[in-house]
Amino acid sequence: MINVLFLCHGNICRSPLAEVLLEAAIAADPALAGTVRVRSAGTSNEHEGEGMHEHSAALLRRRGLRTVHRAQQITPALADQQDLILAADRWNLRNALGLVAAGRRRAEVRLIRDFDPAAAGRELDDPWSHPISAYERTVEEIEAAIPGILERLRAR
Repeated sequence: MINVLFLCHGNICRSPLAEVLLEAAIAADPALAGTVRVRSAGTSNEHEGEGMHEHSAALLRRRGLRTVHRAQQITPALADQQDLILAADRWNLRNALGLVAAGRRRAEVRLIRDFDPAAAGRELDDPWSHPISAYERTVEEIEAAIPGILERLRAR
């Protein structure tokens, strides 16, 4: 089983969107279905236990995807279980790199948008406190990275 973790600040907007969108793409891919576990977390505990943001949930609901989610903070133990950690931005990337360096297992840590050839090295826009159109843009950025993520997972 390949373990993938999406990481953002609060685990209510970007990382749950990415988690569910990748989960759906994996389920539709015969080469990967049943071989990858996708999760998400935040570097902060300020939203721990909360559901995903209402705009994130609305966009997933429109696609017929799950909206059940409980925010969690990344821990050294959770980081140590991962094969691939995909961070929304450089701040979360630094945090993940620190956790991985301190752990036993050495997960690959990258920015989510590194898997979009047109946006490698760029951060995923943070839609928090913006209108739903900002969430739609974030979904587009995630969806542009998914083919590259799938390719990376198939190569494992």
